[in-house]
Amino acid sequence: MKSNHVRVLLAAVAAGVALTACSSPVQVGTAAVVGDQEISSKRLDGEIREYKAALQKAKINESQLQMPSIPRAVLLQLIYFSQFEQFAQRSGLAISEGDIDRFINEQGGIDKVGPAMLGRGVPPSEVRKWVRTSLTYQKGLERFGANVTDQASVAAAQQKLFAQLDAIPVKLSNRYGAWDTQQGIIDQARFGEPAAGSEQAPPPADPATAGQ
Repeated sequence: MKSNHVRVLLAAVAAGVALTACSSPVQVGTAAVVGDQEISSKRLDGEIREYKAALQKAKINESQLQMPSIPRAVLLQLIYFSQFEQFAQRSGLAISEGDIDRFINEQGGIDKVGPAMLGRGVPPSEVRKWVRTSLTYQKGLERFGANVTDQASVAAAQQKLFAQLDAIPVKLSNRYGAWDTQQGIIDQARFGEPAAGSEQAPPPADPATAGQ
């Protein structure tokens, strides 16, 4: 049985089986395939450049980030975005632009939310998608019966949500490592050493924690 505790901590709400060097490769020019959506290497490279430029603008040194290497952190976020988007489509969960605007305003505006998301590996252009992903996570838990005052109901709802997300497989190009359901991207040597004390990139989370 999978460790629900580990999956919650790492937000391994991704699906698919772990890939090895013997697995069938994805197409050249593709970083990952999530369900029926492709994340191209070109897109990933562009997101990484944007993210690094945002760090420089914010005067944040890469060594200050408590996350694995930047490419892995950014790719993880793109995978999460795709998974939750497909989950929402299959489940009929709708997050409106107004919902996103409302959340951002409640958190002090985009000028506050954007910089906070840098610590999660989210490029500025993807902040709204991160919010949409987080709100989808929250709505998913509510649909499966989560009550914030009852941790047992939250755990049960997470298990049901994970089961739904398990139907959305993830395949990585060997260039970017391998995918493990519980750990996310593995074979960190392909990305360089992670920051001291870190294991995984910060995941999509409860929207209430966005500014923390």
